[in-house]
Amino acid sequence: LLELKEYDQYTTTHSCNVAVLSMGLAEAMGLTQPEVRTMGLAGLLHDLGKTRIPHDILVKPGAFTESEREVMQRHPGEGARIILGRERGMDLSAVVAYEHHIMLDGGGYPRFGYERDTHPASRLVHVCDVYDALCTHRPYRNAWLPEKSLGYLEERAGTEFDPGIVRAFAGMIRSSTTQRVAMEEAAGRDNGGQETTN
Repeated sequence: LLELKEYDQYTTTHSCNVAVLSMGLAEAMGLTQPEVRTMGLAGLLHDLGKTRIPHDILVKPGAFTESEREVMQRHPGEGARIILGRERGMDLSAVVAYEHHIMLDGGGYPRFGYERDTHPASRLVHVCDVYDALCTHRPYRNAWLPEKSLGYLEERAGTEFDPGIVRAFAGMIRSSTTQRVAMEEAAGRDNGGQETTN
């Protein structure tokens, strides 16, 4: 993770966000505490393979060329190799790193040589991964509002995403009461409502 942080700050922040969303979703779906932790770890490490992608491709603001896309699509396999090569007992995180861009209908990447289902953990992290990416400002696209991002997930439930996981995720997000508060306002309340200055 330190290597990832040194390589690309956006990917590090995104990975932390996906870890938190994955744990929240796992808990909302009734998984056990050990399973919740495992989902969080898988979410945290899902993009580790991007440290093996040339930085100029990783941060490119425009559309990829075909050759650049092929390079970028190597990161799931690279991530799985890194995890399996460095850690024991992290097989599920390696599976999620490998499968997190594979769609429910078999689309996405990397392509399997035969038809098989992805692991439920990979399907869970995939939903969290796409949601956080859509809600984040990128050089080539402004951040989407949460409701628009949820609409994207719901439109593709059954083809790209697992419908049950999307349903649970949308319920979790819509039931949250998160609000953005200006730092000055928060500091003022912490001071017993007194005005603060910087």
